[in-house]
Amino acid sequence: MAITIQTGKIKTNVHLSKIAVQYTNAAFVSSKLAPPFLVNKESDKFRKYKKDGYFSGAPKRADGAPAEEASLAYDDDNYTTFERAQKDIVTDRAMNNADSVFDLKSDTTKFLTEKLLLGVEIDVATLLTGATGGISSSNPDHVVTPTNLWDDYTNSDPESDISTGKEAITRVTGRMPNIILVPPHVERYLAHHPQIKELRKYTDPNTLTKGGLPGTLWDLSVVVSPSIYNSAVQGLTPSMDYVWGKNCIIAYVNPIDTITLARTFVLKSRNMMTTTWRDDEREGDWIRVVNNYVPKIICSDCGYLLSSVIA
Repeated sequence: MAITIQTGKIKTNVHLSKIAVQYTNAAFVSSKLAPPFLVNKESDKFRKYKKDGYFSGAPKRADGAPAEEASLAYDDDNYTTFERAQKDIVTDRAMNNADSVFDLKSDTTKFLTEKLLLGVEIDVATLLTGATGGISSSNPDHVVTPTNLWDDYTNSDPESDISTGKEAITRVTGRMPNIILVPPHVERYLAHHPQIKELRKYTDPNTLTKGGLPGTLWDLSVVVSPSIYNSAVQGLTPSMDYVWGKNCIIAYVNPIDTITLARTFVLKSRNMMTTTWRDDEREGDWIRVVNNYVPKIICSDCGYLLSSVIA
């Protein structure tokens, strides 16, 4: 005899959706490099920065002559969002034993949200550090492996490497970069580099990162990216690694400027949308969190990738 599984109607849970949207995890920093931009369509065109005509000064005008016409030039590009979703069941037995059913469902929502946010972090890191597209589209000027790696304290010169990256961005965009991103193992070596140790002598200890770097490094706000992921195939022994690898990224990010490194297009109607439904056969309530988005480069010249800076 066939068993009929009774599943209740799926509905959007406004309160849990609000938790999912507001939940943040300090480990994830992708929004600092590719800030979210809410959109109404899953697929559409967007404008990308174009150098032509942007950096030519206005001509002199004779008395009484009409102003010369100018046109703000853009390239059109397309985005198509994709979706990540995760679900978990909160059983009646778990709810009966919980001090607060809402807290149990809230914690489950945060757990699912964190898995989706990790997916976003991996997508943005892959975009910016990948071999094609991203910052690599500015090759060869904007993707460099230091001649002497930063864990070589005798020969390396991170100050010069970073200064070169800053100037490379400014030279082609007219913007001074404002962010430097490093994962913790890069942070550790940098913090003990003689050049940085000298800077720390004149830095308020309260402004140091947890790894010992100044919060601002050569006029760049330091963003430490500690997110990790399991790089092993599911079912095999876990192999944990940093999402951002052994890289360092220098960037100009300003979401209100026409020139900025990247944006994450997020479908407004499915932005961390949380749904729930009853499963009578399994005696519990399902919670599912959905996120529909795609990260895209706006101006690859606004990024400078120092690749594999430590051994």
